[in-house]
Order: sequence, then structure tokens, then C-alpha cells
Amino acid sequence: MLIRMKLHKKTVLKSLSVLLILIAFCTILDRYIYPLPKNMLFKDHSHFIYSRDGRLLNCFASYDHFWRKPIRIDKISLNLIKSVIACEDRWFYYHPGFNPVSLVSAAIADLKSGRIIRGGSTITMQIARMMEPKARTIKNKLFEICRAVQLEMHYSKNELLEIYFNLVPYGGNIEGVGAATYFYFGKSPEQLTLSEAAILTAIPTSPNQFRPDLVPDNCRFRRDRILEYLHKEDVISSTEYAGAKDEEIPNRRTNRPFLAPQFCQSMLSLYTSGSDIHTTIDYQKQSLCERLAYTHQQALIEKGIYNLAVVVLDNKTGDVLAVVGSPDFVDSVHSGQINGIMARRSPGSALKPFIYALGFETGEITPDSRIDDIPVTYAGYIPENYDEEYHGVVPVTEALIQSLNVPAVNLTKRVGLQKFYDLLKSAGMGSLEKKYYEYGLPLVLGGCEVTLLELSNMYATLAREGNYRPVRMLKDDRIDKGRQILSEETCYIISGILANLQRTEMNSSWEFTKDQPTIAWKTGTSYGRKDAWTIGYNPQYTVGVWAGNFSGQGTPYLVGVEVASPLMFAIFREVTKGTELKWFEPPPGIGFREVCTISGMVPNGSCPATKQESYIIQVSDATPCDIHKIVTIDHRSGHMLCRACSYSAHKIDTVVVEQWPARLSNWLLSQGLTKPLPQHNPYCTGILADDAPVIISPEKNGVYELLAATPLEFQKILFKASAALGSNRIHWFLDNKLYATSEGGSQLFYLPESGAHRLMCVDDLGRSSQISFEVR
Repeated sequence: MLIRMKLHKKTVLKSLSVLLILIAFCTILDRYIYPLPKNMLFKDHSHFIYSRDGRLLNCFASYDHFWRKPIRIDKISLNLIKSVIACEDRWFYYHPGFNPVSLVSAAIADLKSGRIIRGGSTITMQIARMMEPKARTIKNKLFEICRAVQLEMHYSKNELLEIYFNLVPYGGNIEGVGAATYFYFGKSPEQLTLSEAAILTAIPTSPNQFRPDLVPDNCRFRRDRILEYLHKEDVISSTEYAGAKDEEIPNRRTNRPFLAPQFCQSMLSLYTSGSDIHTTIDYQKQSLCERLAYTHQQALIEKGIYNLAVVVLDNKTGDVLAVVGSPDFVDSVHSGQINGIMARRSPGSALKPFIYALGFETGEITPDSRIDDIPVTYAGYIPENYDEEYHGVVPVTEALIQSLNVPAVNLTKRVGLQKFYDLLKSAGMGSLEKKYYEYGLPLVLGGCEVTLLELSNMYATLAREGNYRPVRMLKDDRIDKGRQILSEETCYIISGILANLQRTEMNSSWEFTKDQPTIAWKTGTSYGRKDAWTIGYNPQYTVGVWAGNFSGQGTPYLVGVEVASPLMFAIFREVTKGTELKWFEPPPGIGFREVCTISGMVPNGSCPATKQESYIIQVSDATPCDIHKIVTIDHRSGHMLCRACSYSAHKIDTVVVEQWPARLSNWLLSQGLTKPLPQHNPYCTGILADDAPVIISPEKNGVYELLAATPLEFQKILFKASAALGSNRIHWFLDNKLYATSEGGSQLFYLPESGAHRLMCVDDLGRSSQISFEVR
């Protein structure tokens, strides 16, 4: 008995010695000779992009064209874990990486058969083989054993299980349980049934032989054998066994979804670290927009318009709810893979509301203020309206609704180009990369490039009552509180004006149709008709639509109101169905007052008629009307009298006249938009103290460069002035010498001479103005 105990003790000591020697050898090998290539355990993964409610939008294979979806061990069904451990490595939690008993049993079986029929590999050894694939030889088996011990030294059992489930092959180009459960069952690994767990246990033993989508009968046979074994080993109950065997075998792979392809590609380029990307996209709204956009595009193709883009924003959070980069992703001829919401294009008139917003913000204008719409020149730049006509003076509301160019340019000059530029930059217009003066006044007419996403978010800022916040595309990103860049009052006024635009697809009584949402909206058409825009918003959503060609090719049909607006309205109708339609409430700083119907200014007591307008309390200009004036008229001659001559009249009358500023009076009179003032008493020697004439050209402090190769007669400088009503002639003095006399409002040309010059114009009532200019 004592001898047996001594022999047993010696055997144990020998075994422990061998084990310690092996561990020591593996430790030295691990640290100094052949370190563990950990990078081979974590292969490049695929990308799965989800909507806000967890539905898959799109997915992309890894760079080596495999489907891999890393998954944590706590997100894998216990059914699968129990099944794999029972069938592959029942002593997994107890061995140091290899199982000597299994190896010996496998070796005996292999020797008897004369070929390798069993490997005796543990789960850890399988990880080693998947990490560094090699031919199945005795030498490589020993190598796997060493690597397995190394793995056990570096990772816990649960970590090794997680690595295994993310590396194991499941047929074709599918690796890992995360991708396998999606493509075979259309679900996540934590939702696996016993039958599905048995299938995923079976496939790795011979991936192509047991794939359910290729050989479902083989797969069923192998599944049933595994279920039978699990039942025999009391891993599952009889009831579970019977239920699992009755489940059908899936006979095809789950189709890859293909929603928002351009957006998903953009997300893939922005966020490469994780396999799962959870976006803010609303699955239903995305599907809706793609369907509407594709249908709308088919009608545009015959007009030579091949691309369009759509974005829908949640105004409250800044979330991107839907994106159509281009309706036909596979249309390579027309660059259908470009993400249109990120493409930089000219916005046309779509920026105009923001210069008017700045005018309201600074108190320069109110909705009924009048703004100039006559020919004007700014350092050689002559803005023109879309219809190439001028309207004299127009109310601000009408100028914005009619999208007139000249008033917008004039207001930009008046408010300040840099202020306008700074407002755009503060509203996230990152595409403006030049200095403000490099864009010049054409900036307000779309003389720049912006993206649909940037532009739509600017309008969403109006919907948020002036609060700018960046758009949010990832569900887990925090919601930015934003910053106030415009007042609530300004945004309320702008929204009211933009909501009164007449809709193209409805009659004039559209606002009374209960099933249609009230929308503030604006269109834009770029120069050359290369881009058509419509942006609309209400308190809840902002919808932006762009139509055009990514190639830059223009077409006469590319007009915002005609090709972009119908789609925007169609989307709005659908996304607001079943929701309570509300509009913006007037903020505390909004007031209502009477203004002159002609000038739009606060009545001065002489204004013949008034109307009500909204204004911003303690901000909006309250200057009394200076257009309507009471003048005295000689009852007998009808001549207008001034203080110097009124004493000589026997009888006088008083009348109210419209006296427009000198910069406007001549043009308004020439167009029949105002009446001339009564002629001043010709016998009076006094000088009227009204407006002096305004020199329109040349520009004040302007510098004119003479071109040596161009004849001087083709480089003449225009002399033009606008005189106040009541004056008929203009006398021009150049460098203190009378140069010419012209009719009021007419023009003449000067043959330039080099040097600095001083120009004065004097009307026939003695009023004068002067400027300096230089010829080089």
C-alpha cells in the first residue's frame, strides 16, 4: 500500500513538473521568442448602420470583403454558449488551454483510422488556429498547444469565449456569430432559439457542408444530432428538445437592406471605430422620402434633371430624420453615389431671408418699410431682378416674397456685408471659406457655395426662434443646447412673411385647407439655372430639397418653385399626417402699430391712409413719415411757395404732396410712379432747404484704371445724378469749372484725364452735392 502511494505521488510530481516546465517554456516563448500576435485576434470588422429605433438601414463588408460584426459575450444567447461548450469543449473552464485526455483520445482514433479524423482541439486551440491558420500536422498541433497556453495567460475564459464567437467561420464570407445571426436568422445573437443555437454550433465544423442557405437538409441532420446530444447530456430538457426539432431550417440568407446609401457611406467615412453605428434617421420617414424622391425624379429626367437631394430635420433636437443623397444610387452615369446633401452648390435666392432677418434685428426695417428697387451701381456691379424690371420702392414683405434681387443687394449694402457674412458663419455655414469682401454684395444672391444640409439647418434656426445648434446624426451624441444668433421676434416676423408665399400646387385659398400644414418656405435658383432649391419649415420639421445635375449642367427647367417645391410639399404633407399642427406664438417683444400705406413709416399726421404692421418693440425704427409733406401753394398761379416768397401771395392753399428722396425722385417720376411737385415760385430768390441732388455715378472715392490697349473714347466715365422733385436741370462742375449742364435725371459721359478730381452737381434750385474720384 505504501509503495502504491509513493508511486502515485511520483506520478503526480512528474506531471506537475512537466506542466511547470511547459508553462515556463510558454512564458519564455511568449515574452522573448514568439510573442502572441494579438492583432490577429481582432480582425477588421464590417459596419452596420441603424436607424434611431434600431432597424438596420445598410451594412458594408470589411476591407477584406468579410462580414464580421463584433459582439460582446453578454450579448450572446446562453443557448449558443451552452451548446458550443457542450459539443466542442466541455472542460473549457478547467483546462489551461489544451486537454491532454482529449488529445490522447484523438491521437488513438487518428492512428486507428490512418488519417486525421479528430483534432482534440479545445476552444482555445481553435482560437489559435483561426488566429494563425496552418495545415493540420502534428508539428502545427504542438504549435497550437503553445499558442493556446499563451492565450490562457493573457485572457480570461469569458474573454476567450468572446474572441472565439467573433472569429469562428460560418460559411462563405461570414465570420463571427454577430454577422451569422443576422444573415441566417435576421436577428441579434441574444435572441437565438435552441434550434438556431444548434445550427450555429454545427456550421463551423464544416462551414460549406452545413450552411442552411446552401444545403438545408445537411444542416437539419447535423442540427438534430446536436440537439440529441444536448438532450442526452441533460443540457436541455425533453420539452426543449422536442420544440427545437420542430423549428424550420432557414433556406436563404437575409437580404441586405439598402436605405440611405449615400448617407450611410458618409457615416462610414466619419465614424470608423465601431461596427454598429446608430444614427438619428427615422426609418419610416426615410422610406417615405426615398419613395417620393424617386417618383419625383422620374418626372424630371425628361427635362434633363438627373439628380436631387432631400433632408428632413427635427427642429427641436437638430436630428437628421431622413436623407436622400440622390434617388438612384446605381446610376453611375449621373454620379448617383454622390451624397447630394453634402455637395456644395450655389443657393440662389435662398439666402435672402437672412439679410432681411438682420435688417429686422438691427431695426433698419420693418415688414412694411419701403426699400429701393431702381437701377444702381456698386463699384461696377449692377444687380438686376430676375424679370429684368424695376419697381421703384417696394415694401420689405413684397421684396422678400417676390424674391427681388436689387432690394436685397441694397439692404445688404445698408446693413453691412460683413454683418451678413458673420451671421451666415455663426449659423454653421462652414462652406464659406473665403473672406467676406471676396464674395462681395453678390453673396446675398447666392454668389457662393453651400450644402443642402447647412442651408436647411439655417432655416431650422429660424424655426427654433433664432437658436442655432449643429445637426445631430448619431443617436448617442448629446443634444447641443445651441446659441442664440437671432431674436425670437425677428424669427417670428420672417416666418410670418415666408408662410404667406403662394403655393404653386394649390389655389389662392390654400391656407384655409385644414389638411395642409402651414409652412414657411423659400425657393432659390442659381445663376444659369444649374440649381433649384426649396426649404420649408414649421415648428416641428424643416425639409430641404435640391434638384439639379451633379455635373453642373444647367437646364431652363431648373427653377426652384417648379421642380423642388412640389416634392417639399409632398414630403411635408406625409411627415405631418396625424400630428397636431401648430404655428409660432408671438413672442413678448412683438407689437402692432399703424404705418403709412405709402411709405411704411409711422404716420406723421399728413399721411392719407394707414395700415397695421407688426414690429419689434424698442428695436424697430419709429421715424415719422417724411414722404408726405404739407406745402403751401399760391392760389392764383399754383406755384409752390417757400418762406421767402409766401408773404407775397394774396391767397394760399395747403396741399399734401409726396416728396421722395433725391436718389429716387427722378426715376419714380420717369416711370410715372409719382407726380411732380408744383413749380417753385420763379420770382423767389431764396434757396430751398430740401434734398440736394445725389451723384449716382461716378462712385464716391472711386478709382478708375485706364487700359493702355483700349482707346480712351471707349473708357468714358458716366456722370449721373438724381435730383429732388421740383428741380429740372443739373449743372456739373469738374475741378471747380463748369463742365456741362443736363436735364434732371439724364446722364452724360466724361473723357477721362489722369489725376484726382472733384465733381460737384448743382440743381436749378441752388442745392448741391460733391464727391471725389481718381483716374489712373
